[in-house]
Amino acid sequence: MGTIQIQNLTFGYPDQETPLLSDLSVSFDARWHLGLVGRNGRGKTTLLHLLMGDLQASQGTITTDLTFHYFPQPLPTNSDTMAVSDVLLAISAAEPWQWQVEMQDLGLPLTIMDQPFGTLSGGEQTKVLLAELFSAPDGFALIDEPTNHLDEQGRTQTARYLRQKQGFIVVSHDPSFLDDTTDHTLAIEKKQVSLYQGNYSVWHREKTVTDTREAEQQGTLKKEIKRLTVAERQREAWSNKTEAKVSAAADRGFVSHKSAKMMRKAKNIERRNTTAIADKEALLKNVDDVEPLSVPYTPWRESTVLRTNAVAVHLAGRQLFQPVSFVLQRGDRLQIQGPNGIGKSSLIHALLGQLPATDVSGSFQVPQGVTFSYLPQTFADPDKLMTVVGPDALKDQTILYWLHKMGMPRPRFLVPVQKWSMGEKKKLLLAYALQRPGNVLIWDEPTNYLDVDTRDQLLAGVQKSDATMIIIDHDRQFTDAVCNRQLVLVR
Repeated sequence: MGTIQIQNLTFGYPDQETPLLSDLSVSFDARWHLGLVGRNGRGKTTLLHLLMGDLQASQGTITTDLTFHYFPQPLPTNSDTMAVSDVLLAISAAEPWQWQVEMQDLGLPLTIMDQPFGTLSGGEQTKVLLAELFSAPDGFALIDEPTNHLDEQGRTQTARYLRQKQGFIVVSHDPSFLDDTTDHTLAIEKKQVSLYQGNYSVWHREKTVTDTREAEQQGTLKKEIKRLTVAERQREAWSNKTEAKVSAAADRGFVSHKSAKMMRKAKNIERRNTTAIADKEALLKNVDDVEPLSVPYTPWRESTVLRTNAVAVHLAGRQLFQPVSFVLQRGDRLQIQGPNGIGKSSLIHALLGQLPATDVSGSFQVPQGVTFSYLPQTFADPDKLMTVVGPDALKDQTILYWLHKMGMPRPRFLVPVQKWSMGEKKKLLLAYALQRPGNVLIWDEPTNYLDVDTRDQLLAGVQKSDATMIIIDHDRQFTDAVCNRQLVLVR
């Protein structure tokens, strides 16, 4: 099998002050199971599109003899209204029976083949596209965040498939998934790109040791920078005074040899100090600062916040799940569980009044005055995203504050949202939700697309909060850590 050789690759979008990828040189063996990791907006998806040839670098080369197959696949513009089978026919070179085998392995009923693609849940859509990926002719797979929206069965099946593949590159923010599927890791870090032999845990362990050492050095570095800066100012003042004396002597037609020599020495010291200060300041930029993230909410005055009685949701005449009844108390963090397509998000939409009354049976009892703060699941379309958060969201200092806390550099705010990564778009939606505290926070798959640092920020913030919440998420470690109640939907 072949290789991928990247030499001196530089790429940046027109609106960026500095290149996203700069002078990158790295080689991959096509037999590797390579995990591509890094914080949101670092260029992981961009690198995959450079490999695909969808983007062109400003300098450098990519040399390979491989044929690439990218996930998620580009869809027809009217895919939402097309039958699933027609979508697959439009994007796939495989035979229909091959999709069907993979779909059944992923837990999808073949009856969905006739459904409009847009009526599927996010997890079901992901499984359909994974079935196409798994059934594709031989090629080197570039897999961009396959676990978003996937239930446990889907994640297990996807990991099993990838372990059987001879080689691939996968982008993911799911440590457990990466540990199960990868044997090499390429990390796009704050100031460098590093290649490791080993899975996510190997990379994370080595990075933690390095970051801890650098963090311990920061105090010393800052003191040294301060000392050098003070010394430089003193030398600059001395140099200016000496230069004034020399200039006055020059006006009289005389410059002493000693004074000129002292000036040259002062200039050399100035250059060395300037270089030393710049080098030490650069060292401080290698560690990502991860600040604590709070989760604001508005406490409800009574103990009971919500009651449901025999609620069910119907789609095209089909009941999605058995009727559910529950009481939500102040301080509850309720997780809604169930496989992809069972109607978890639909239950939320029913609660928020976003479904036609004819599609909902049973009743919700919400005390007058209770407010909901809703974090929706879908946001990929930039225009729809800006409709949700408002056209002036990036002028809202509170939203910008939250974005910066989640690791987004301020220059990124000047780049159009259309050019943000999926993780950055998710952070914008999350920032919008955080600055609108309600009596009940309803979060639909909050960890999708978020980098590990932000996900951990969110986890710690929820644990420290007394907010009343309803959460849908397939990240078991996250939900086990933050939820204190479960509601399981069954067909």
